[in-house]
Order: sequence, then structure tokens, then C-alpha cells
Amino acid sequence: MYYTYVAFNDSNQFAHVETETKSAPLSQSPSHPPNNLSFSAQVGTARAISPFAHNTHSRTLGTGALFVISLKRVESRHKQMNLLAKALDLDFTYIDATDAKSSGAYGLPRLERIIDRVRWQRNRLDEEDIKDGSMIAGNHPRPSDNNPNLILDAFPFRWSKDALDNLADPLANDELGISGSDYWTLELERSESGEGLEEAKAWEARHPMPAHWQDPSWRKSREALVNPAFVMNNMEKSQHIAPPDVACADSHIRAIKEIIRRKLDSAIIFEDDIDIDFSIERILQHEWPLLPSTWDVLYLGHCWSATEPVQPLIHPKATYLRKTRHTLCLHAYAVSLRGAYKLARFLRSPDFAYSRPIDHLIKDLIQMHYLESYTFVPALVVQTKEEESQIRVGQTNSAWKDMSGEWLVDSTRERIAMVRNMTGG
Repeated sequence: MYYTYVAFNDSNQFAHVETETKSAPLSQSPSHPPNNLSFSAQVGTARAISPFAHNTHSRTLGTGALFVISLKRVESRHKQMNLLAKALDLDFTYIDATDAKSSGAYGLPRLERIIDRVRWQRNRLDEEDIKDGSMIAGNHPRPSDNNPNLILDAFPFRWSKDALDNLADPLANDELGISGSDYWTLELERSESGEGLEEAKAWEARHPMPAHWQDPSWRKSREALVNPAFVMNNMEKSQHIAPPDVACADSHIRAIKEIIRRKLDSAIIFEDDIDIDFSIERILQHEWPLLPSTWDVLYLGHCWSATEPVQPLIHPKATYLRKTRHTLCLHAYAVSLRGAYKLARFLRSPDFAYSRPIDHLIKDLIQMHYLESYTFVPALVVQTKEEESQIRVGQTNSAWKDMSGEWLVDSTRERIAMVRNMTGG
């Protein structure tokens, strides 16, 4: 069993984190739970509960919806998520993930077209943009003095007009419409329904890609590889964007747009390889009212976030919430409606769209101060990293988890195992 101890000094600054492993055989768990209890109640009796007060229970944790991004074909993850939902008495809404192994409208053809459009976008050189000076940077790529694989200002860059025009008041214009990278996959989406297909075909005709890009031998060449960018238009030559990376980004973008489509005040987006702190609802009920009304993103889980504990708590009554500084991974995060509009508009800005992994895209927007973001420390949700990654095929990343100390204070999955041990289930 794992316990995380976080110590702070009098000024709420991080002092140290110590992770201690204690071995407690499940046979030594508390006594057998009463048979007349619901499964979630049985899980609740397996261990002492958080001291936070518990208000009215919400099956969506006080938000408009709990979305779970999941591949239909990976049934084992569905099973685990359904078990978590049952244990916590939560209502998950599943969003079928874009699948790099599928040939459907949300499969490999979509991902290949997106990568082609990222390459095409970088190769464009709009003379009007050069003349009017609207490019933020561009046309003068230069190598980094510190990293031989890094090219600075590698391609022309500017934010889309609708992202900047709606930044001050994201909710003023609630019609998202079609813009930017939305057009990249519009023909594929509308080919299935047939509605509005002519508009999509007309856009493709006005923005043709080189014919040789469809040649199978060329697509296997190094020339076809697309390097990821970071910040705005700096490019990393030693890496390339792969279909699974784009599939992950596309899945999250579709989940974010679902918040807008349903006009939800907020929602939580989960990936399907997670464990959740059993006290998540109590903690959220205590911390959520302390958030400013202008929040956009709230990380319930994270990785590569060693800088977060040194951030001050956002409120004298807060025990978990800190301003986001550098946070990656998107296995659990909340998005407000205003944040969803911001994300949808910036993430479809053509020079930025799909240009790097989705967690880096959002991290860069936060660090450029386009998004107002907060982070729970310690995390309330962690990745289990037990099954094969759907992005890095052949990897489970369990060693990374062991090194980073990503453990919950009160694991729901551990509680489930305790109940099964006690009941023989």
C-alpha cells in the first residue's frame, strides 16, 4: 500500500515529499462488509475515509458530465473504468477515441490527412502575410546554439483571428462554427452523412496538396516525416509526429468540443487507464468553491510536474489547489465552458493545430498565458500504466511511474481489491 506525505512550512511552501511503501496483506483488511451494502458502500468500508466533509453526492462530481476517452476495441480498460464508476457511484459518458488502427472516418485516413495538412501548412508562404507583417515570426529559421536538433522560428506562424478576437470574452460568441483545422477533416466527416459535402470539397479544391504526397513510396521516405514543434514555431528535428499522437490529440479535442455542444458549465475528461482517489468527491467539494470564476483548466492528474508543489496554495482555505506552472499528461482534467471555447479556437489555429502532443499544446497555451489553469497537488487521479500504451506501442511506462512516485493517498482500485478479498468476489 502506498501513502504520500507532503509537508509544507509555515508559508505554505513545499518542504519535502516522501513516499513510503508499506506492505499490508489483503488478508489483514478490515472485517467482512455487510452483505446488504451496495458495492460502492462496501468499497467505502474497506479503509478509513478522508476527513473532508461530504455534501450531497453527485454522480458527475458536481460538473455537467464525466467524459471518458476510450478505444472501443480495448475492452479490458472499459471493464476497469466501469468498475471504478461502480465503486465511486459515478456516471461516465464514453467518447470513442480516434483509432490509428481503424480505417473508418475516425481512423488512420483521418490521422494521415491531419499530418499531411500540418506539413502543408508549414510549407505555405502567404505573400500578403509577409507584406502586412502579421506573421509573429517566420521565414528566417535558425539553429539553436544549445541544441543541434532544434530549429528556432522554423516556419511562419500566426494565431487564427477567431482565437484572438474571442480571447477577452470567450462566451460572447457562442457559435463555434467551422474554422482553421476544422476544414482539414471536414470532407471525411461529411462523406459519411453526405450533408454539406460540397462545402468540404470546395475547400479542398481551393487548398490542394501536392499529388506526390499520396505516393506510397514517398510516404515512407524521410521527407514525409513531420517534426513536432513547441512554444509556437520552434521545431525538434530528432522526433516526428506519428498517427497515435494525432489520434490522442484528436480524441481530446472532440471531447472538449462536446462540452461546447452540450453547453456544459464544466466537465471532467478522463483517459481510460487510471486510478482515482476514493475521496475525490469530498476533496473537490472542499476545493472547487475556492477557484476563481475565470478558471479554464483544472488538472486532477498530471505528470512531469515537479515544479507544481513549490507553487503557493491559491487560497488560505485550500489544501490542494495551486496555480499551474508546468504540467503534462491529460489523464484527468476539468474544463470550464469558457476554457472549452478557448481551447477549441486555439487548438484549431492552423499553425498550431496538431503540431505536437496534445498535453504539450495545452501546456504551451498555459505558459503563454492564454489559459488560466490550476493543479491539484497531490494528484487525485493517476495513470495505472499497467497495460500497453496506445500511443507508444510496446511500452507500459511502469518504470516511469515507479521513479516519479505517482501514487494516490487513497486508491480506489486498492479498496476494490480489499473488498474482493473480503467477499471472495
